[in-house]
Amino acid sequence: MAFKNSTDEKFQEQISSNKLTLTQFSASWCQPCKILKPIVEKISEDLADKIDCYYHDIEIHPNKPVEYSVRGVPTLILCKDGKHLDTKVGATNEKDLLDFIRPHI
Repeated sequence: MAFKNSTDEKFQEQISSNKLTLTQFSASWCQPCKILKPIVEKISEDLADKIDCYYHDIEIHPNKPVEYSVRGVPTLILCKDGKHLDTKVGATNEKDLLDFIRPHI
């Protein structure tokens, strides 16, 4: 599976790749997060050569969400070369998520 777990400790290393990274900030109690997770998993497998996807639980690893001003979940952030490129808040469908990602590939 191409969708990997993210931690506060490994976050900077994860987003510093020259490959595009998508991080889903989520919580176990969040229903929209549960709906979004399989969509991100599918995209992570379909575009594995172009993007690395990470799942970051905000309750277990709360520091990076605060640093990136995550106010609600799910929140998706795109990064490349350690730079924050874009943010999307809320659950979405596969087409809209691909529309969010593609301009940065």
